[in-house]
Amino acid sequence: MKLVSFDVWNTLLDINVMLDSMAVELSKLMGACIIDVVEGMMLTRERIKRIRAKTAGNPARALEESQEMLAELLGIDVELVKRAGARALLRVDEGIVLPGAKEALEGVKRKGLKVTLTGNVMFWPGSYTRLLLERFGLTDYIDKTFFADEVLAYKPMPEMFEKLLRVFNVSPDEAIHIGDTYAEDFEGALRAGLWAVWINPEAEEIRKIHERGFEVPNVEGILEVLEMIEAGSI
Repeated sequence: MKLVSFDVWNTLLDINVMLDSMAVELSKLMGACIIDVVEGMMLTRERIKRIRAKTAGNPARALEESQEMLAELLGIDVELVKRAGARALLRVDEGIVLPGAKEALEGVKRKGLKVTLTGNVMFWPGSYTRLLLERFGLTDYIDKTFFADEVLAYKPMPEMFEKLLRVFNVSPDEAIHIGDTYAEDFEGALRAGLWAVWINPEAEEIRKIHERGFEVPNVEGILEVLEMIEAGSI
């Protein structure tokens, strides 16, 4: 193994912290009830997830489409959605970093492997996420970041994973991706030929669930999976 790719949201950073912060800021900007805003954000997220699972929509406009869908549902100008994302970015604190995130990144780097982030975007640009990772010290362990609005593709599209393979000049069987979303992260990585690790918080142990795939209860499980692959005990 030469390359480990990490998903970002609900793998390294807590998406609910950012969404809650954005909902607060958006409700202030709109002068609306926060419950209505939260419901609108949830419905929009579910709609976008369904679209991406089918690899539909325009990958070159992944960010803009999500912002426009939310604005349309709430009946507001898309500029308010953009402003709320910016305000949320300034509002969140280090509680957004998930337990074990830094330890997992540090452990992979100690093994001498290259580390990337491969993340989709929704409501705010990848550059905001990069800023959070920098702010809380996670980028010290990351060689490169790949966000959907910059790659112009999104998980589970093979193009998203193929991009990082080309940049690091590694073959699919020399790379492994870990993330919390089964369709986007696990199935997407497998279809692109990579090894894959699905973070399932309900899992009781680390287990192999595919010829090149594993289920783990938390992000630190990647370290044990790498040891299993290195030892050939799979």
